[in-house]
Amino acid sequence: MSHYLFLLIAFALNFIASGGKWNVPIAAWIAPIFVLRFYRQSEKPWLDFLLLWLATAIPLIVSWNGATFFPGLGEVGFFLAVAPIALIAVVIDRYFHVRIPNSAWMLFIFPIAATALDFFQANGSPFGTFGASAYSQRGFLPVMQIASVFGIWGITFVMSLFASTVNHFWEGNASPLSWTVAGVLVLILSLGWVRTLLPAQPEQTAVIAGFSLPEGTLSKSLSQFKDGDEAGFRQAMDELHAAELNQIRTLAQDGANIVVIQEGGVIGMTDQIETMIQNAGALAKEENIYVVLPTFDIEQTPPVNSIYIVDPNGDVVLHHIKYGGNMFEGTLKGNQILQTVDTPYGKLSAIICWDADFPHIVKQAGAQNVDLLIVPAQDWLGVRDIHAGMATFRAVENGLTIFRQTGQGVSLVSDPYGKVLSRMDSFEDTATDFVSVQKVSVPIISVNTLYPKLGDILGNVMLVGLLTLFAGMWVTRKVSQ
Repeated sequence: MSHYLFLLIAFALNFIASGGKWNVPIAAWIAPIFVLRFYRQSEKPWLDFLLLWLATAIPLIVSWNGATFFPGLGEVGFFLAVAPIALIAVVIDRYFHVRIPNSAWMLFIFPIAATALDFFQANGSPFGTFGASAYSQRGFLPVMQIASVFGIWGITFVMSLFASTVNHFWEGNASPLSWTVAGVLVLILSLGWVRTLLPAQPEQTAVIAGFSLPEGTLSKSLSQFKDGDEAGFRQAMDELHAAELNQIRTLAQDGANIVVIQEGGVIGMTDQIETMIQNAGALAKEENIYVVLPTFDIEQTPPVNSIYIVDPNGDVVLHHIKYGGNMFEGTLKGNQILQTVDTPYGKLSAIICWDADFPHIVKQAGAQNVDLLIVPAQDWLGVRDIHAGMATFRAVENGLTIFRQTGQGVSLVSDPYGKVLSRMDSFEDTATDFVSVQKVSVPIISVNTLYPKLGDILGNVMLVGLLTLFAGMWVTRKVSQ
């Protein structure tokens, strides 16, 4: 059988294996098996690497189309540039396979390299963990539970170890160690499955309601301000804020204990935002509710994208400034310290959209035993399911409930095991006033997990392992010369 058939299989699987808009979790386990098989058998490594590059980049370009900020050919160039980074692990695997093809070490070389590169690429990126391979497992609950111990890097390692183990058996190298590794993989997945079958019972329940602005509202408002129509902008924002207060009142009278607006839902000049906070405080006191107000102060330099939580006494009890993606949005960068507030519904915290893509920061919520993490967000069509799914991993890592209210995207509620309890897509909503209006009786459960304590220790260990592999390659080349 020509090894190019393996490349063709991997190419086809990559369209549904990369965590893009067509995501099939099991495909992400199978595709690397054939990638390793193809490149290990290659007799023309330079040519075959080019083919493997294209077989990786083309599916990324197609399945992630519209998911980046880059327009047109810029997005194509971006994916062509990032695709080879992950393939370095395949090159390292082949290098050692040529020299020690039957060694038990071949079980671990690919997973070490793949996890280290995934960690290095995502951990140092201003995009956060966007594109990390573990996100291909969104919705596959038994696998997602690995994140409660080692974060998403544990998922990458286990998936990569599976691929190298299958190849080890495929090449006829069965040994006590390989059977042990196979058994451990089965055990890990079994424990993850059992964990989802035996969830902790809710400690309290809150009726949480949220709503988002119609598509284009924020961009229209920003354009009006930038065009110099300050009077028109102020009037439009005053009308919007009045409508939002009426919507909050309606949801409160319909039984909501907490009401959440999407990211940037309260946009305006400094004095307008201050007035809105005061009015929301009076309303919260009147209706005995918590109000979560994401604000965008356009008058400040740079603009401030933040979130306030107002309690039933009318007081601001939490204020958080967004820290994720500021360099792209041109907004003030927050201090990356999560605030918390104790309520009758457990301990609450709040972050904003892109903030949730930085697990090493969000783990503060797990360390502080937060029960409910509120995440107002603003997405766009090409990233709606991708970005919403990423947030569910923060729930698993930190053992908490997440309420995500999103403009131009997917709003959802996730339990501490990554199970989606409620989902609303604003692009499927035909309402003309407010969209993605969800009112959910949310079972708030706090579960102890190891990730907030261990953090990214696995990713860092894998980086050391990768450096060791590079050293081994250098030494073997010197010896062979």
